[in-house]
This record gives sequence, C-alpha cells and structure tokens, in this order.
Amino acid sequence: MAELPEKVPAGFSAADYDVRGWRTVRVPHTWQTDGLDHPIFRNIAEEIVPDTPPKVPRDINPTAAYAKDFTVPADFDGRRTVLRFEGTTSSYFVWVNGKRVGYDQGGYTPAEFDITDALRPGVNRLAVQVHRWAAGAYLEDVDQWRFAGIFRSVWLYSTPASFIRDLTVHTDLDENYRDARLDAAVELARKPVGSTGKHRVNATVHDAGGGVIASASGEADLTGETAKLTLSVPVSNPAKWTDETPNLHSLVLELLGPDGKVVHTTRETIGFRELSIKDKQLLVNGKRVLFKGVNRAETDPRHGRHVPRDKQLLDVQLMKKLHVNAVRTSHYPSDPHFYDLADQHGLWIDDEVDIETHSRDNCPSNCLADKPEWQDSFLERYIAMVQRDKNHPSVFMWDTGNEAGLGAAHYKMAEWTKKNAPGRPLYHQSNNPDGDAPYADVWGARYPDPNRLARHAERTTKPVIMGEYAHAQGNSLGNFREFWEVIRANPALQGGFIWDWAEQNLSLPLKLTPDSSANKITAHLNGMPELAEGRRGKAVSLSGLDDFVEVYRDRKLDLTGPLTLDAWVKPATQWRGDFTVIAKGDHQFALKMKDQRTLEFFVYSQGDWRFVHATVPADFYGNWHRVSGSYDGAMLRLYIDGREVGQKAWSGPVNNTVEQVNIGRNSELHEDHNGRMAHGLIDDARVYDRALSAEELAADPSGSAVLALNFDEAVDAGRYDSFGAHQSGADGLVDTDRRLQPETAQLAWAHQPLRFAYGDGNLRVSNEQQFAAVEGVRLEWRITEGSKEVRRSESPLRIEPGQTLSVPIPVVANPGDRERFLAVRVLRGGEVFAHDQFGLGGKVVPGAAPPPASGRPVIVDGMNQVVVGGNGFRYVVDKRTGTLSSMRVNGVELLKQGPKLNVWRAPIDNEVSSWHLAEADRWRAVGLDRLAATVESVSVRGNVIEVRSTVAAPGVADASFGQTVRYTVDGAGTISVGHDVQPRGRMRTLPYLPRIGLSFAVPQEFQRFSWYGREVESYSDRKEGSPVGVWQSTVDAEQRGYGKPQEHGNRTDTRWAVLTDGRSGGLMVAGANDVGVSRYDDLDRAEYPFQLRRNPGWTTVSAAFQASGVGDTPAELLKPYQVRADRDYSYTMMLRPLSRGEVATGLPAGS
Repeated sequence: MAELPEKVPAGFSAADYDVRGWRTVRVPHTWQTDGLDHPIFRNIAEEIVPDTPPKVPRDINPTAAYAKDFTVPADFDGRRTVLRFEGTTSSYFVWVNGKRVGYDQGGYTPAEFDITDALRPGVNRLAVQVHRWAAGAYLEDVDQWRFAGIFRSVWLYSTPASFIRDLTVHTDLDENYRDARLDAAVELARKPVGSTGKHRVNATVHDAGGGVIASASGEADLTGETAKLTLSVPVSNPAKWTDETPNLHSLVLELLGPDGKVVHTTRETIGFRELSIKDKQLLVNGKRVLFKGVNRAETDPRHGRHVPRDKQLLDVQLMKKLHVNAVRTSHYPSDPHFYDLADQHGLWIDDEVDIETHSRDNCPSNCLADKPEWQDSFLERYIAMVQRDKNHPSVFMWDTGNEAGLGAAHYKMAEWTKKNAPGRPLYHQSNNPDGDAPYADVWGARYPDPNRLARHAERTTKPVIMGEYAHAQGNSLGNFREFWEVIRANPALQGGFIWDWAEQNLSLPLKLTPDSSANKITAHLNGMPELAEGRRGKAVSLSGLDDFVEVYRDRKLDLTGPLTLDAWVKPATQWRGDFTVIAKGDHQFALKMKDQRTLEFFVYSQGDWRFVHATVPADFYGNWHRVSGSYDGAMLRLYIDGREVGQKAWSGPVNNTVEQVNIGRNSELHEDHNGRMAHGLIDDARVYDRALSAEELAADPSGSAVLALNFDEAVDAGRYDSFGAHQSGADGLVDTDRRLQPETAQLAWAHQPLRFAYGDGNLRVSNEQQFAAVEGVRLEWRITEGSKEVRRSESPLRIEPGQTLSVPIPVVANPGDRERFLAVRVLRGGEVFAHDQFGLGGKVVPGAAPPPASGRPVIVDGMNQVVVGGNGFRYVVDKRTGTLSSMRVNGVELLKQGPKLNVWRAPIDNEVSSWHLAEADRWRAVGLDRLAATVESVSVRGNVIEVRSTVAAPGVADASFGQTVRYTVDGAGTISVGHDVQPRGRMRTLPYLPRIGLSFAVPQEFQRFSWYGREVESYSDRKEGSPVGVWQSTVDAEQRGYGKPQEHGNRTDTRWAVLTDGRSGGLMVAGANDVGVSRYDDLDRAEYPFQLRRNPGWTTVSAAFQASGVGDTPAELLKPYQVRADRDYSYTMMLRPLSRGEVATGLPAGS
C-alpha cells in the first residue's frame, strides 16, 4: 500500500520483481475491511477532497500494488486467453509479465483484457495497481461506505481462435401467453489465426430435465474480424419464468467451422417470459403482479463490498422467507452470481447502473449528466451493465441511475436502450423529477406516505413501483399495512422497493483508550487511528481520513458552566483543511483550528457562538504545542503553550446538546461533509468542569479532570459494528449479520400472498399469486383464550392462483364471556408461510382479574409518608416525592423505584433525523427527557391516597404537566392507579408525545417476563404481523435492540405483564396498552451497544396508556398513531403482587 500512485514500488510490475516481503491478501476483498485503508462513509457529500471533478486528490490517494503468479494450462496454447475482472474500484492498471495490457475504471461491471500475446509457458506474473480515487469515482457518490480494492472475482478463460463472442436472447409469447418464440442474436469473432469462411451455429433449447424442446441453426461468413446472425425458433408451451415459477431452460450453441467440426460450444441459462405495459399496469405474461421489493446494497460486515457467495444465498433465502420478490440493485449492478440466484429462486431485478452524483444532482445548474465531457462515461457504464445482464430472465427493468438528476446523459441511455435492448421497461431514480423521467416506462415515486401514494394512483399515466419507500432506519417500518392496502386497492400501483435490505455497519476492531480520570468514561478509536510516539508516552495519530476518538455521552460531560479544554497537539505539516482538537458538537464547546493559522476556542451560549481566536506560532505544524481554552462564566481565555494569547468577555450558560465529545472531529460538522478531519498527533486531551488558570494548567491536574485521555494504550476489546462518521447506512430490515429485525414480522405479514378474512363464521383464504398454486402446506386454525387453546383444526391446503377458499369455523360456547381469538397459520414444513388473527369477542381478559379481597387495608398517614398495610404486605407512599416508594410483600421488596409520569422514550432514528421534523429536538427543548415532579398535595380518603403534582424539567419555563395520581389499595394488596395528566404551556404545542403513561423499576433479579399482548416488538402502527397471545421471555432477552441504541422492545395491545424472579416474588401490571422492560435507563446516551450502561440493580418497566407509532423516516407520523400533546388524559392501571403459585409459573391465575 502507498499513499499516492507515484509512491508504489518502482518497477513492481516486472515479471521478476521480488515480492517475497509483501503481505498476502485473499482476493476478492476490500482494503477497508482488511485494515489496509481508512473506512469512510458519506451520504450526499463526496469523500474526494477537493471536490473538483474530474480531478483526484494530489495529497493522498491510497494505492495498492498487487502481484500474483499463475500457470496457464498447456491446452491454452494457440487459443485466445482472456483475463476478466468482475469488480474493482475505483481504477486500475494491469500488467502480465511486465507488459501493460490495459486500464479500467468504473468497477461494478466487468473488464476483459486479451492477454494472449503477453503469456509465456510456465509461470506468469500478473501485476495490478489499484487507486482509491479516479475520475470515475465521482459517479459513485452513493449513500454507503466508500470502498476500494479488487472486490469481485478475477479469472481466466480461453476460447478457440474462432469463437462465439456474444449472445443476446429475447423471448416472445403469443397472444394467449402459451407458445413462445426465441430469438438469439449471435456474434462470432476470430483472431488472425482463426478459421475463415462459412461457419454454422447450431442452437438447442433444453428444459430443466435436459431434454431438447427446440432447435435451430444458421450460417454466417466469418472472413473478417466479426460476423453476426440471428436464430429464431418456435417453442411449444415452454414452462414460463416468473418469480413464482422460476422455470429455467438452457440454450446450447455450437459453432462449426468450414470443415464441419465443432469449434466452440457455449451455454446460456434463459427463461421464457414476456413483459408489457397496458392500462397503466406492468404485465408479466399478461397479468398484473405485485413487486414486493427491497433496495439491496452489496455489503458484508467482514468483507465490505465483497459479499461471499454463501452470504448472497442467505440474502435470497431470507428474502423469500419474508415474501420479498424483487430487488433494486442500489446503486450499482450486483455481483454476477446474485443474478444467477435470482434466476434460480425467483426474484425480480431492477438493474441499476453504477451512476450516482448525489452532490451534483441539480440539473442543469449543478449536474454532471449535462456536461459534455461526462456523456461517454455515463453511457459506457450503462451499456456495460446491459451487456452483462441482458439474458437474465430475472432482470425486468433497466434503471438509468440514482440521484444523479435528469440530464442529457440519461436521455442518451434511454435512446440507446430503445435501439439496442428493447423488451424491458426503463426506470429512473432522480430526486427531481420524483423518481421519473419522460422516457421512463414505470414511475418510481420516492418516499411518499400512504396518503400521497393514493393521490399518485389518481393522477399517474404509467405504472407506479416506488423506487424507495418505508425507510427502515432503526426502529421503523410503521404504517406498512397502510401502504399495502393502498397498493392492493389501486391497479396502477404495483409495489416498491423498501430502503433498505441490510444494515451496512462494518465489523471493525474495537480499541478502547482508557480515561485516567476518576470517571473512567468509555472512549474508543473510530476509523484507523494509530498510537505513535507522543509528547510523553504515546499519542493518537489521526490521518484526516475519518479517524477520530469517540467518547461516551456521560452526563458529567453535559457541562453548561465553567469548563476547560486542554491538549497537546502536533499537527501534520500537510494541512488538510481541519484540525479539531476537542469538540462536543458545534453547539456546546470546542477547541479547534478555525483555519490554517488561527486557533479557536468557543462555547455556544444564548443562541450564538462565543469565541476567542489567536494566531498560532510559525512552528506550529510538525512540532508539539499545548493548546487550552477556558470559560469561567464571565471570560473566555485561550492559551498556547501555557501562555494566555486571547480573551473575550461573555457571561451566560453554555448550551447543552446531545452530541458526543470527539477528539479530532466535530460530530455535527464532520458527518456528511466534503472535507478531511484532523491530521496529526494529539496527546493528553483533557476536559475539566472548572476554569483553570495558567498556573493550574502548568501543574497538569489531570486527576481532577472530568475526562483525561492519555492515549498511552489501546485496549483490544473485540469487535463492534461501526457506522463510522455517518449513521445513514444503519437503515436495514436485517442486521449487518442478517439477523431479522422485529419489523420484518410486519413486512412478511403485509407481503404474504395468502390473504385472510373472517366473518359470518367463515374463514376466507385468498391466493393473490398469479401463476403458482400454494400447495404442499397445511392450514391450521386455533381458537385461543389467553394461553388456553379452546379448539383447533389442521388440514392439507392447496389453493390455485387467484382462488379464494372458505373454511367454516364452528361456534364454541363462551359462557364466561372471556376474550378469544381465531389464530390462523399456513405451515410449510415446520415454518410459518402465512398467518393472521381475528378477534372473536369476549369482555373478560384472561388473567387480568385481581384476587378476591377481604377486608380493607390499614392506612397510617404520617408526616413524610403514608403507609398501607395488610395481610402480608406493606406499601409506602413518599409524600416528598409523591411516589409509591415501596411495595413489600412477604418480606420481599417488589419496587426499586415507584411509578412516575413517563412521556419520554429514547428517540428512534426517525425522531432524530432532520430529514423531516426531528421531533426529539423539540422534546428535549421542553425537557421531556429530564422531568421532575414537584408535589403540591397528598391526601388520604378511606383507602385512596391522592397525590397532586406538577411535572417539569428544571430550568425550562412554560412547559409542564399537571398530574394527579390516585392509589386505591384493597385488602389483597391490589393497587388501582388512577392517573390524570394535563399537558400545559409549550407541552401542548409539541407535534406529539412519545408516550403517556407510567414507569417504575423492579429488582434486577426479576428476570422472568410474561405478557398477554403482541408476540414481538410492536407499536400502534406496526403490529398486525405479531399475534396477540400469552408469551414468556426474559429481561435479558428483551435487551437486544438496534445497531444504534434507541427505543425498542415495546409490546402493544398488552392486557397485562408480569415480572418475577420465579422464586420469592413478582409484580403484575394490567391496563397498560404498551409495555416494555429495559436494563438501560440511559439508552440514548450510547452511540453503540457496547457503550450501554446497565441500571445498577433494577429493571425499568414502561407501562404506557398510549405510545406513539414509529412511522418511517422522511414522512410525518400518521395522525392516528400520534399521542396527542394538545389533550388531557385520564386512565386507570392495576399493580398487584403475585401469589406464590403465580411466582412459580410466571403467569397470573386464569391466564
């Protein structure tokens, strides 16, 4: 590896160059996952600095020199030998035995090099020089990690001197979609030594069993370099290819020379199907189909852009399990093997060209597609994709690119397609127009909500298949049912591609750098920083290529008053545009270089930056200097080498933000930016919660620092899934390791081709597939009552495409009027193929009834507390906090923290994203994350204890909740908790509330968790895929969340929930519609799961009367799923201890 192309070893391409001291790598690979180069993630911005297309960086451009020895088989002699690279980014030179055989850029389609003349007998040397950045990289501005390396296969093949060079297959069905005609356009070619004259091509079509079902032959005069002929053959009723019926055939071609002998034989896999557009519908073999698609980037946590074949197969298998039948290859053609899998397993492919210029997609003003010098590059990439993939039956649309605007180059692609590759619809994914182009045959609308999608259906003039929708970042995929209700109700709407399939996080080494302060705050190296010789001991060395140190969001770093930032720095002599030393975002505090000659310290206060500047010494670069900034509440001071060099008066509180402290990076400015980060060495970085004087700085009082990073060691702590400097890639339906996220339950339910309905005692089952029966499955239905099965039936099922069957369900007497459900499953083998559930009525909730109570408890109203006692129990309400502070039953304490108003949740990604409302910012502004209750009165009337309070965040004006809590305790120890809540002031102007309810804490030993509600994580707008029932889990099992910690684990439609240790005690809550359990109260302070800090001794239970849905990222949460902030709430929950028998079983009696 070299920093620049000119620094690779001179003459390394020579056949005899000694490479014995070089490292060995396994190709395919990417540099970034092999630890050879710096991983960089960007969304819109280019990572090429400066961003001046077509120029590439001259200060650094990582370059790899590869060498490999190989032996050519003896029978290759006298033949044509071709070296084929399937994928390399971003550009590369190739030598064989020291002879340069070619150059290529645009690495997502193959490059072939005829190396016949460069070969020699015996061992040959292949040398390749790969550059991270070339002009073509400007066309690869994708919302993904920016990888480099030989990431797909490299292989040799050999042909005779006269050979079949190309084959283009087209199938056409008759008007009844029964019989077919196959047209095969064949191109022949020859080397100078190849045979000349009349050549015959024999074509045979073979079915899946190998039998010949059609044949044809033709002749061409191969006297020049090439010759062409077209073979046409009728085929009687071949098995058709669709995603439901992926019937494949083989087309075998034989080339016979003038002497009648077979010169060359080749084979192509084909499928018979016909695509057409009629009445604003895309038809497959004459029928409207639904495209239940996902966007799929090629990403693997250990291999980067190289996805091993077994992982590709796993993707396909998971997709089919989730009833995904279509893939958009975002944003480049996929590995060739993936198309083979799609052909075999039945997946539709929208084949997208490797062109995205997101930072330049505003045509014509800022748009590469309209620049004359870029026209050929656009078209060459597109032609390469079409030529590679044209014979795959799975490919149903040609996609002219993502977020590159709509310019002249796109029209040239369309024009070329209509002339050279008709038969498939054209598709275009610009932001403006909205997923459309005048030449596009299908409208790929981007990110509508269900209501806007319905309006699209009313005005469209062409089929609509959404290019990107239902953005699945983090805890997401709300209102997915609504999308598919709209799609199924409107013939012109035919589905879409969810953004996106898999999390893109990379599995990278986790290296912690210890905090020597008393706080021991977690800090880790992000990217590829190294430890180098420091001012004393070691220092952290930063390359400027997304290397930085990330610090946990510890509360002690939420400094809003006096503070000091201090570090030793040795900036590299080569200025790369930034040198941030310490920063907590851009709206709290930072110590950094404002420009190449100016040091800056700022605090953000009262809506503006308050800063002090100083010019750095002439020897600042390449030498060690100490830089410090302090704020004492009245004055900002800046120091260089312990000497005050600037001051500025200011008095005011420092703004507090949710940004994390970073060393070498500003987390707000250096996210999706075109630029470099700090380049050089940083040592002894300190953050203090007071203003240090020059004398105190000289003493280096690191023992009293809030944070003290010495960088003397990097502790290997395993691996972690990193999203780098930008979280935009953490937006998949499955985790980076392909674990299904909870939202996929809703996805599979909405996609499933068997649709169910129930009414009038009949279950109706409909097969929406158009071509294949659902067979070899069993239909199971059960009538359930809590955990009890009242009646069940199971029988074989076969249902033809488009057919609806009716299954009578017997009426079963229900004298207790207990709540019942009809649960339906269709099983294939041991797996659920489709399912649904229907309520059968009943007002009595199994397991929710409290135990019978005899007598009344004894209540003692004291000065500071109210004590409630009864048979085996003693409860305490603390008058100072207004909280039920203790529930002791048979000597066992059931509470660690009493119930309190809970309107907060760790914001999900959709609530943080600035793509739409960024609701979390408004919630934090009014203090929803830090509410405290001020008790106004506590009164006792009979067995009712009433607490009135105001709940607000300290220091936040005109934003509060009025609250009344009534604890009514019966003789059995059951507590009815009445809760009245009134949002006041600015609380009522919020877009909505995360939830409204109570939270309380139970001892950490209460590990067993049971509930009667939805089976998997669910929310009001994402629940039908998870049936209602009685389920059991553990608290620890509930803690597996998302790649970036956020709200998770909620169960909606909950009737009751139970927590117990299975031995000594347990607690039940009933009447809360949404329940979840968490070991992490500071969930939102962690950027990664490894940073999470467990609650010391307790589990927090969230018991909400209502919880808001999750929506999808760019769209406003639909009104029915919002917890309104402009209304009052009044509801009742029940808390009660479990009996000994219930503790043992983990379930309430009668459940």
